[in-house]
Amino acid sequence: MNEKTTNNRVRMLKIAACVIGLALLVWFGIRFAETVRVCSTLDKNPQGFWDSMVYMSIKGKDILLKGVWTTVRIALLGTGIAFVLAILLVFLRIQEPNKRDRDAVKALKWAACGFAKLYVFIIRGTPMMVQALIFYYFGFNMFKRTGMTVTEINHVWSFFISGLCTVALNSTAYLTEVLRGGILAIDRGQTEAARSLGMTNWQTMLKVVFPQAVKNSIPAIGNEFIINIKDSSVLSVIGVMDLMYATKSVSGIYFRSLEIYCVAALLYLVLTWLSSQLLKWLGRKLDMPVRGIPSSN
Repeated sequence: MNEKTTNNRVRMLKIAACVIGLALLVWFGIRFAETVRVCSTLDKNPQGFWDSMVYMSIKGKDILLKGVWTTVRIALLGTGIAFVLAILLVFLRIQEPNKRDRDAVKALKWAACGFAKLYVFIIRGTPMMVQALIFYYFGFNMFKRTGMTVTEINHVWSFFISGLCTVALNSTAYLTEVLRGGILAIDRGQTEAARSLGMTNWQTMLKVVFPQAVKNSIPAIGNEFIINIKDSSVLSVIGVMDLMYATKSVSGIYFRSLEIYCVAALLYLVLTWLSSQLLKWLGRKLDMPVRGIPSSN
C-alpha cells in the first residue's frame, strides 16, 4: 500500500466522520426542537429527566435569565473595580524601605507594605462565602445603628451591592499579586535606563514599568473574570439573585432539583466558554499567548 492510497483512505475516513457527525447533530437538533415544542404545551412537569430539564428551563426562563444577567454584571463590575483597587494596593505592596529614606518615610513605606501584605493574606486565606456573610452583616449592622429601618437599609445596602463589594474586595487581593508579578517580571535594565534619563521613581513606574506589567497581566485578569463568574454562585447564601439563587428558586417551584441544577451547570459552562473565547481573541489582538484558564483561587 503506497502513501497516496493511505492518504486517500484517511481523507475518506475524515469525510465519513464529518458526515456522520453532521447527521447526528441534525438528528439531535430535530429531537430537541420537538421536545421543546411538546414541553411548552404541557401544564405540569413531566417525569422524564430530559423532558423535565426542558420544561423547567422553558417555564423558569425569566428567572434564569435574570440570574444570568446578575451573575455577568457582578463578575464584570467586580473584576473592573478590583482592578482599580489592585492598582492602588500594588503600589503600597511594592513600597520597600531603603537606606536613603528618612525615618518617617521608612515608617510609612513599612506600614503601607505591611497593610497590603496583611490584606492579601486575610482575603486569600478565607473563603468567599464567609467573606460575603461578614461584609453583608457588617454593613447591615452599621446602617442599623444610624436608626434606619430594614426597608431603608435594603435600598442602600442591597444584596446586589453587598455581593458586588464581596467579589470586588476578594478579587483585589488576587489581582494585586498578579500585578506585582507583572511588575517583578519587567527587566531591571528598563528601570535603570529610565532613571538614567532623569525620571523619578514614580515617573519610571507610571510610564515604563506599570504599562508593561498591565499588558503582561491581561490574561490573568481575564482569568479572574472567568473565575468570578463561577465563584459568584456562593453569593446566593446572602440572597443575591444570581444564577445559583435563580436555580434554587426554580427548583423550589417545581420540587425537582437534579434536572434544573444540570441546566445551571450548562449555563455556567456556556458563560465561561464564551468568556474564554473572548479572552483568547483579546490575547491575539494584543499578540499575547493565552494558556488555558488556570484558577487564581
